[in-house]
Amino acid sequence: MEPEPAAMATTPEQEILEKLQALSLEGEEKVLVPFTKKDTDLWKDFTEYRNIRRKWDSVREEEWSKHHPPYIRALFNNWPSVLETPRLRLRLLRETDAENAFRVLCNPTTMKYYGTSAHRDIEYTRKNYIDLMISRFKFRDAAPFVVTFKENDEYIGHVNAIQFDRLFKFVEIAYIIDPDHWGKGIATEAVGRLVEFLQNDTKIHKIRASLYSKNIASKRVLEKLGFTQEGYLKDNVIIDGEFVDEYLMALICEENGIDAIQVEQNPSATTEKTENTNENKH
Repeated sequence: MEPEPAAMATTPEQEILEKLQALSLEGEEKVLVPFTKKDTDLWKDFTEYRNIRRKWDSVREEEWSKHHPPYIRALFNNWPSVLETPRLRLRLLRETDAENAFRVLCNPTTMKYYGTSAHRDIEYTRKNYIDLMISRFKFRDAAPFVVTFKENDEYIGHVNAIQFDRLFKFVEIAYIIDPDHWGKGIATEAVGRLVEFLQNDTKIHKIRASLYSKNIASKRVLEKLGFTQEGYLKDNVIIDGEFVDEYLMALICEENGIDAIQVEQNPSATTEKTENTNENKH
């Protein structure tokens, strides 16, 4: 006989949930479920947590309304389902991407120049990448895009915009591609589409990227897209037991400058400036 599987440990939250579910059984028969002081304390803690979350959500919405340009609010309320290139599709990260993402992110070769260690198991990927990045998108701190081929919807890498500033004028990008698809121009095509989206849709003024000096291929990708080197950090990290330098790259879109920010914040400013100019002519 095969041994019976070990019983899963039940958390306090699951216990109280089971008791609450028992109270809502179908039918007219009354069901009595004993609640302990521990149960009521847990329920009070949950209620307090829920109220705090609602309060913070309200504060966050108020901050967004006050500081984010109208087009940013409209964009996040109607986020594009996909960005396309001739060969690729870029879509938002999903919880169901965990398995394929882990396959790429657990590879030491892939992660060598990414800035973090290879993922040790799928739960680590789920918690420290999938859940984290989905949460950051919800809070408008990042936009995590999965890279797939057009003929299927399987994760082969990602291109992320992270650390948006309050006015959405500065952002940093990070990207990674499955080594099975290196040397095919995938990174250039995917990052290029993200850059186009950031400049045209989010109206970013400056896009930053950092990379290690030994990551020559990534530097070529950025240079092809118009990025220039702005900084050089000597002996900034340790990789494989030796110090490695780091490049700071950036791409500036002059069209999304200070004047654009002023118009977005105060559309009447353009009219007033024009009227003043016309008055000075007379």
